[in-house]
Amino acid sequence: MGTSARGQMATDADLAQTLSSSPIDVVGRLVDSSNNALVVKVAGSVDGAEVTAVYKPAAGERPLWDFPDATLARREVAAYLLMRHLGWDHVPLTVWRDEGPGGPGMIQSWIDGESADQFINLFEPTAVPQGWLPILEGRDAGNHPVVLAHSGSDQLAKITAFDFIANNADRKAGHLIVETSESGPHLWAIDHGICFHIEDKLRTVLWGFVERPLPDWLVADVSAFVRGFESFRSEVSVHLAVDEVDAVLRRAQDLLRLGKFPSPTGEGPAVPWPIF
Repeated sequence: MGTSARGQMATDADLAQTLSSSPIDVVGRLVDSSNNALVVKVAGSVDGAEVTAVYKPAAGERPLWDFPDATLARREVAAYLLMRHLGWDHVPLTVWRDEGPGGPGMIQSWIDGESADQFINLFEPTAVPQGWLPILEGRDAGNHPVVLAHSGSDQLAKITAFDFIANNADRKAGHLIVETSESGPHLWAIDHGICFHIEDKLRTVLWGFVERPLPDWLVADVSAFVRGFESFRSEVSVHLAVDEVDAVLRRAQDLLRLGKFPSPTGEGPAVPWPIF
C-alpha cells in the first residue's frame, strides 16, 4: 500500500511540519473514495526522503444533506486531535493544509498496512474464534449462514470508545488497517469525515462490547480527557463548531456515567452499509 511515514520522520512534530508546509506532488487517486482522496508525495524536511500521504481537499467533498458543506476534511483533523488527547495512537497523524494542488484540505500520513481480518471478520456460525464477540448474523452470496465478529482486544475497545465520543457515523470494517511491527500488530482507524454531528449518528461494526463494563484503564483515560478538555477545545475549535465541541465533552461524560459500552439507540441504522 505504500511506505509508513511514521518510520521515516524523526518525530511526529517533524512529520506534522512536513505535511503542513512542504511541496507535494499528486501521484494517484483512491478510486473508492467519494471525496476525491489523493495519494501524494511530500518532500521530507528532515532527511530529504519523500513521505507518502493522503490528501483530501475540501473542494473535492461530495455534499451531504446532514453535514455542513466543505467541513469533512476539518472533521478528519478533529478526529486525529481527539484520539491524541485521549492518549491513544490509532488515527494516523492528520493535519490541516492551507495550500495544496486542490486547495485547502487535510493531509494524513500513509499507513503501510493490511485489512484488519485478524481483528474483525466473517465466519461460519460454528467457527467464531474463542473470545471473539459476535455482532451480526446473515447469509453470504451463496446463501450460507455467516457471523460477523470482532476480537475483544484493547485496541478495538479504544476505537469503540473513540467512535462513541466522536459520534462516528461510518465505522466500516474496511476503515480499520493493521500495520505489523516488531512489537506486534497495530490497529489504525481511518476515514473520519462524518463524525462530530450534534445529533446521534453512531453507526459502527464494533458493537461486540455492548453492555460490557468499561475497563479501569479506559475509564482513567477518558476521565483524564474530560479533566483536560479545554486543551482539546483550544486545538479543535478551528475545525469544529462550538456546539459540536460541546457535544464531544457531553458524550465523554455520558460514557463515564454509563460505565459500560453503549448500546444502539434504536432510532436509526446501527451499522453502516456496506459493513466492509
